[in-house]
Amino acid sequence: MILVILKLLVVLFFLIMFIRRPSAVWGIGLLTVTTAALLDTLLGTFNREEMLAELGFFFYVISGVLLAGAATWFWGVSRPWVAEGKPSPATLPTGGAPPVSSVTSGAGAPPASAPKSPPPLPPSHVDHYAEAGYDRQMLFEEIRRRFSRADLSDLMFDLDIEESDVVTVGQTMEDLIVRIMAKADDDGNASTVALAVERVLTPPPTEHLPRPEKLTADSPRTVIRHYLLAHYNVEQLQRLAADLVVDWEHLEGPDKKTKTRALLIYLYRQNRIDALLDAMRAAAE
Repeated sequence: MILVILKLLVVLFFLIMFIRRPSAVWGIGLLTVTTAALLDTLLGTFNREEMLAELGFFFYVISGVLLAGAATWFWGVSRPWVAEGKPSPATLPTGGAPPVSSVTSGAGAPPASAPKSPPPLPPSHVDHYAEAGYDRQMLFEEIRRRFSRADLSDLMFDLDIEESDVVTVGQTMEDLIVRIMAKADDDGNASTVALAVERVLTPPPTEHLPRPEKLTADSPRTVIRHYLLAHYNVEQLQRLAADLVVDWEHLEGPDKKTKTRALLIYLYRQNRIDALLDAMRAAAE
């Protein structure tokens, strides 16, 4: 009985982590531990020897797939910490030579780690992050370490950044973060990035959100987004979209969070946020 509880707790842990940080790595981890738990339960419920004989070579195939899944999950989770001690090829100058600052004096002395993104600011650039009291490098590292790709999409929405302005084909997460921070700086929103990051990582409690009648088209985008996520389930959001004559099935995204963001992006582009707020107020009455 204790073993069954332990297996359920492990599966539950991976499920919670996947919901909080949806990514391929945690999806593989969740699928791996769930399959392993089901297989072990199946073998424990029925006669193990008979089941192994029945499965034959297929059992070793399943075991190999589970081992590969576990290795992939472990590498994906540990890679950010492993990569922290390695210089990024993107920081090397043309020709592959290490930067002068990475060479230390003394024979045989190991070179220092190459600086990570974001790249240094040009001398003429005013660092608005520093003016707002934030360390630009530390903020970058916080986003890089804790954000998934879906979190970056939420951050772009909350900062009113069009994905087409910062997303390029084949770019890395680090490059996307640098572009988001630079675009927010160019738009004069450097002082709000840290708060937007905090709101993505820690959504405001439901009781702290304003009532629908207090919301306007000028309310922060993140407040409206979090209100919909906190007060509407998927079915209610579908009805809300239908009331606004928006085809729910054509909204991009596989889950409630992504669909909500897609709905809001569509309504903001159509200048129809007032219509959304009117529908929300009518539903709250």
